[in-house]
Amino acid sequence: MPIRIREHSPWKTQVYVTKALLQREAITRFGKYKLGFVWMLIDPLVSVIILGLILGPVLGRSSGEVPYAFFLLCGFMLLKLLTGPMSSGIGAISSNKGLLVFKKVQPLDPFISKFLFDLLSSSFAFTVFCLVGSWFGIPISTDNLFTLFFCIVCTWAIGSGLGIALGIACTKFAELEKIIAYIQRPLLFISCVLYPSSNIPATHIKYLLLNPLVHTIEYSRMCLFPNYKAPGVNLAYPALFALISLSLGFMTYRNNRHYLAQR
Repeated sequence: MPIRIREHSPWKTQVYVTKALLQREAITRFGKYKLGFVWMLIDPLVSVIILGLILGPVLGRSSGEVPYAFFLLCGFMLLKLLTGPMSSGIGAISSNKGLLVFKKVQPLDPFISKFLFDLLSSSFAFTVFCLVGSWFGIPISTDNLFTLFFCIVCTWAIGSGLGIALGIACTKFAELEKIIAYIQRPLLFISCVLYPSSNIPATHIKYLLLNPLVHTIEYSRMCLFPNYKAPGVNLAYPALFALISLSLGFMTYRNNRHYLAQR
């Protein structure tokens, strides 16, 4: 009598595949370190401490009532939500090439798992830092958590859409990987990570506001610290940018899905 293998619905299959790839991603990123998932907290914390000690005496007063450490933290975490999926997307296909021989694993699945892992890890680290800050008496507001969540998702969606498009482009032109790494570096200085947008002269702020990351970073600071003001920022622009970015990513994938499956 032949053995019947139970078939799952496409949705349940997608959940199983994504869960397995998420576990693999966690082991790949943190499994080789003795501290494991603690590195998820140490990485942004070290950046905040070093830059806080260097720039705090100079730029600390410009952040107003917001402690400069948390001012930097908001900027770094949202910057990571943008650049993390972009960097993850570049190696999504090459690092999971062996898994694509399985019928249930589609070329889009490695992208989804890597992007979800970036979102979950960054959101978890951000939440932990906010809870620790509240415990130490820093007046962090919880009245605008939905808006803060929207800032996080918008930033992540922009990075994910670009990550899919750039990841597919890098499978065809490997040289792009080095170029993209250089392009990402100026984002630290043109996204209001280190300084508030209010410090920029009115004649130049309109050019800075073309960067959607400026809007989400400044808005996240206003959500956590209501007395902080950033004139000119809004969430409609980054939301539109996220929609365009995801559309670009999925169109690029759809036009190259057969090419990716044959690699």
